[in-house]
Amino acid sequence: MKFAGACACLALCAIAFGQSVGTQGKAAFEVASIKATDPNPANTVLIGMSADGAMVRYTNITLRDCIRGAYRARDFQIVGPEWMTRARFEIDAKLPAGASSEEIPEMLQALLAERFKLEIRRETRERNVYALLAGKGGPKLKAPDVKPDPDAQLALGPDGRPRPMMMYSLNSVRVMLTAPSASFPGLVDLMSRFTARPVLDMTGIEGQYQFNLIFAPDGTAGPATGSPSGPNSSQITAEPVQSLFDAVQQYGLRLEARKAPVEMFVVTHVEKIPAEN
Repeated sequence: MKFAGACACLALCAIAFGQSVGTQGKAAFEVASIKATDPNPANTVLIGMSADGAMVRYTNITLRDCIRGAYRARDFQIVGPEWMTRARFEIDAKLPAGASSEEIPEMLQALLAERFKLEIRRETRERNVYALLAGKGGPKLKAPDVKPDPDAQLALGPDGRPRPMMMYSLNSVRVMLTAPSASFPGLVDLMSRFTARPVLDMTGIEGQYQFNLIFAPDGTAGPATGSPSGPNSSQITAEPVQSLFDAVQQYGLRLEARKAPVEMFVVTHVEKIPAEN
């Protein structure tokens, strides 16, 4: 389970631009420490990230997630060797004086190119997606009802910067998604873990909102049958479970299946072991 948006291009077939992303002209961390860490089988999903104005820290992060954060990409947009999802690292990096959080992804790009010799080629491919759109009556959203907590655990967001935590639980028939404070790009990123097609945010809505969704993963909507399993199996009954298409309507939103051109990031070279600190 793991995945920024559609590229506004009218191409109807794959287009290879034939360009590799280098480090010239990019902002860079002053210094960075990269340490390999043992994969934690009990926590393979959460990618921790914090940034305090002086340091950026990534915990439990894979190379694939590094690329996701560096290029503001979704998991489905990255094409590369499967081993990038296994090796995990702890990264501590010092920000240059006066640097802003918006520059962090570009600094991570430079770090990956320098230490992992990462080379990326950009392509545009047409994909089957679900577009998340505002409904006919307009969105019905609620602002976050949470107080800022400087000690709260944060995760790697779709824009390459830290985001508030979102939670989910699931079994064979039901997904329960809770986001006390989420942007639309963050919400669709989490939704896409349980859909046959990636969900793209096409609402044009900015800001943070509360979301609580209960829905069936793709292909399982309808009456639940069999013995449920999963972290909340004791709470599951044989009641019908609505689809995600129905669940988002409570927020004045709708999902639409369509084709869309999507920017892809193809890994043409990357080293398994980073250069020494």
